[in-house]
Order: sequence, then structure tokens, then C-alpha cells
Amino acid sequence: MFNYSKQIEAFRYDQVSLSTEFKDKLYAHRDSNRSRLIARLPQKIDGLSISNSSFKPQGSMANDTIIQTTFAYDEYDIDDGLILNRDELFDEDGNELSPEEVREHLFQALKDKRFTKQPKQVHNCVRVFYKEDDEERHHVDFPVYRKFLDDDGNVIQELAGGDGWMCSDPTQVNSWFLDEVKRLNQLSDGWGTQFRRLVQLMKRFARSRNHWDLPNGMKLTMLIYECLPSCDERLDKAFRSLLEQLEIRLASNLVITNLAHPDRPTLTRTNADDNVIELREKVDEALGKLRVMDNVENNTRNIARKAWDWIFRSDGFFEEYDDDEDKKNQTRKPPKKSRTSGIRCS
Repeated sequence: MFNYSKQIEAFRYDQVSLSTEFKDKLYAHRDSNRSRLIARLPQKIDGLSISNSSFKPQGSMANDTIIQTTFAYDEYDIDDGLILNRDELFDEDGNELSPEEVREHLFQALKDKRFTKQPKQVHNCVRVFYKEDDEERHHVDFPVYRKFLDDDGNVIQELAGGDGWMCSDPTQVNSWFLDEVKRLNQLSDGWGTQFRRLVQLMKRFARSRNHWDLPNGMKLTMLIYECLPSCDERLDKAFRSLLEQLEIRLASNLVITNLAHPDRPTLTRTNADDNVIELREKVDEALGKLRVMDNVENNTRNIARKAWDWIFRSDGFFEEYDDDEDKKNQTRKPPKKSRTSGIRCS
């Protein structure tokens, strides 16, 4: 298969992953809301102790698998769990606060006249909105938990959900993911990093068309881990290998399990969810585009660009990148230092 790895890595760096500057901006907004809660929530719940250590980042921002939004209606989602002590969650009459009351106090503490759109209570969290009208539209979700020791001395954490207090560990999924990245990197230098990059690229593939209905990032991450190929210095080969493993996996089994919570119900609702069936179809279609290059006559840069552009919808990025490379070669100038960082597997 024609080596298109450099182009795909440049695309991932520039068009898929978030820049450090933008991530810092998102984190600054998250931190400003943390400060509101630290200052205001103890005024609403007397005797409450809360600090920065009470917050536990969750989701794709914490895992560094968040990707750039593709369509105008997309929003960046930042999840920041707040863990409070159960023995401090009482009202002024000494009654234990219900999940609804805790979320209401959180909601009231986050409201601010400077917001164009005020926060909103959703099923399991309070959501704070930013930038409604441009490509930086995002929200920060604050689920709230209570923790306590059971009769055996075990730490119990419960989410203040829409259906009552529910046992939930806000850090378990992220801890699983980060531990696996570390473990894979120890097994083969760069393997865990490539795992993270494959998650980013697969999420881009899944969100490349607004009429596609494919599984969310959590489900894709679990599938990718199940089907993770060996580390390959070429990102294009690694992604094709992943698609081939997904093709085999989805041909026989459409159920997706939560590997971070193996004791919980599956992430899929049925044995054949519609969005997983559609994922199988799109994976097969993508492989069809790539297998064209298995014919030696088609193993060219133009054919490769056409295939990868279909997969990722690069909106002209690949063509512009190749044109720039041609111009540099024609002038015979030393190549510009790449902004990208490849994988060196060992």
C-alpha cells in the first residue's frame, strides 16, 4: 500500500487533535467554574469542604482523545466530576440532601449574570455553556458525587443522578484508559501513543458525515482496544490494520462491552444496535477504498489520496499537503521541519 503515513499524521495533528492553545482555553473556562463552586457552594451547604482536589476530570479531554468538531452544531464536551463527602451533605434542619437537592445547589452556585446562556440541569449533571455561535462552541458538564465508607471500610462513591443515588466511580474509565496507554508503551515504545492516535482518527472517521449515525467515542474506544493492531511506524498501515480487525470483529459480534467496568451491562442496548450495524457497513466501505491499492497499478499517491480523503473527508487538506510537497521538491530546498511527530515502534 502506498505510504501515505506522513500526510495522515499531519492531518491528525492539524485537523483532528486540538491545539495546546485551544485546550488551555477550554481548561481555563473549566477552572473558572471550579472557582465559582469553591467560593459559592459552601454558602449554600453549610459546613461543606471543597477544593480543587474535589474535582476529577473525566472523558475525552482527560484522555487527550478529544477531536476538533466537524459541523456547526457540534460542541466540545468537557466533563469535570465533583466529589463531596456524604457526611457534609445535610440541610439546615439536619436532613440528608437528596440527589435533586445537591444538583440544585450546584446549579444555583454556577449561575452567573455574565453568561449569555445560563447553566442548565440535565439528567445527571449541571451544564455550563460557552460560545453559542462559532466554531469554539462548547460546554462544561459537572456531575456531582458523594463518597463515604461502608460497614467494611470500603470507599463508596455515588452519582447524584436523575434516578437517585447510583454507585459510580468517576475516575475508573479514565484510569483504565491511561493505564492501558502506559502499559502498551512499556510493551512496545510508541504503542500506547498510537492507540490514542487511532482513537482520534476513528472518531474523525465516524463523525466525517453529518448523515452517518455511528457509535459514540466511548464505544469506539472499547472496540479499538479490542481490535488494536501491533504498533506500526506507519500510521496509515496501522489504521488499515485496525479497520481489518474491526471488519472481522463486527462480522461475528456487534455487542460492545465496557472494558473499564466489566461487571456492568454492555454499552450496546441490543445484540445488533443500528449504529453498530452502520459502523460495520462503513468499515467495509473504507476497506474497499484502500484495497484498490493492492493492485500494483493503483499503488500511487493520487489513488492513496483519493482513498484517504474519502475516509477522513479532509476538505482539501491532503491535496494541499501534496501540492506543497511537490513545490518543495521542484525548488530543491531543504524540507521544512515537520510539526508532526511520528511513532517509532520497538
